[in-house]
Amino acid sequence: MATAAKAKLLLCELKTVKADLAFAKARCSKLEEENKMLRDCGTTTTKGQNREDDDMIRFQLETLLAEKARLAGENEVYARENRFPRELVEYHQLTMQDVVYLDDGIAEVPEVYDSSSGVSRITSFNPSPSESPLRVVIRNSESSPILPNEMLTVIEKDSKSASENEAPIPSVSASPK
Repeated sequence: MATAAKAKLLLCELKTVKADLAFAKARCSKLEEENKMLRDCGTTTTKGQNREDDDMIRFQLETLLAEKARLAGENEVYARENRFPRELVEYHQLTMQDVVYLDDGIAEVPEVYDSSSGVSRITSFNPSPSESPLRVVIRNSESSPILPNEMLTVIEKDSKSASENEAPIPSVSASPK
């Protein structure tokens, strides 16, 4: 009985192998037909289309490179034109660091007002009460006595940080002329 079971098992395996072989042959014939069709189409129309596509791609690349060169030239011109204004802004920023705004804590910038009497005045607030303020008064020589709201509060520099070229800001009293 063991030999009959083995023969039956081998017969089943033979049938599955024959079915797999038939499927592989059918698939192989389909692939051969596809390959033959692609080779035939490739020799007649595809090569001509590829050459046209290659020429079009080459032309587009040349156009893009020419545009890139033109834009690089324009960029260089604009960089040269913008160099002077950038240097001006940098100079202005460097010079403005040494102006009245000595304390980074100043929140309000002084404003200049023209009154109806022709007197220009600058008003501001003391940035911090712990600093010792210096009062600077701006007034016309023909004006009336100085009022407290016509004074500008400025924080004094340390004597160490003041350079030799800078003149100290004088303190003006509120007495009339």
